[in-house]
Amino acid sequence: MRIFLNFFVAALIISYSCIPNLIAQEGAKTLTEEQAKEAQKKLEDALKSLKKEIRTDVKVDNGGTITGSVKCKRVKYPEDVVVYIEEVNGNNYPAPEEKGILDQLNLTFVPHVIAVQKGVSIDFPNSDLVRHNLFSPPECCQQFNLGTYDVGVVKTVKFDKVCDVPLLCNVHAEMSGFVVVLSNPYFSVTGRDGVFKIENVPPGNYKVNAWHEKLQTVTNDVTVESGKTSNVDFDLVKKK
Repeated sequence: MRIFLNFFVAALIISYSCIPNLIAQEGAKTLTEEQAKEAQKKLEDALKSLKKEIRTDVKVDNGGTITGSVKCKRVKYPEDVVVYIEEVNGNNYPAPEEKGILDQLNLTFVPHVIAVQKGVSIDFPNSDLVRHNLFSPPECCQQFNLGTYDVGVVKTVKFDKVCDVPLLCNVHAEMSGFVVVLSNPYFSVTGRDGVFKIENVPPGNYKVNAWHEKLQTVTNDVTVESGKTSNVDFDLVKKK
């Protein structure tokens, strides 16, 4: 598995550093200090290695680049924002052969948000110390329920509908995550600094969207020129 290190890793480790208080699903047994340290290391390793973007690799002669930053009102850090181009070349791209991985560690979905191209399959391993029941809500565009499964088990879902899919756990109400399924390989997920970069874009005029789970999606028009970089920034506010 290729290493994918993002700027947000340190922030996520701090956010999920409540490991010593993790309670086992059965028997309400508190983790020992040794178990807590082991769980902490697993989480840190997962944050460093698990990819947040799964796409088909594309090469474009004299393509351009779209870069910029995102600001999120009333959100501490502008991370996990998915910036994507709505339509490129009729969105006629093959599905990625590579699988995504979204793990379950310390009562946390890791990564919290994963952006994937339509047609990709995602493995959902349970690397925690307890059982989980992963599902998407009934009103979701792609509803599924993987049932309750044990530590070490891996279940897989193919995502073939373009939409954002919330992830929940029937056993642990505090757990949440998202799979954002997109029509083409031109997207980027921001880190803690809110910066994004979309490369190898064919020259042309595009609509570029910025999605956040709690904020209103914003659309900007962007012109990409051959071999040049176009800059566009987004200011996201609360949903109406």
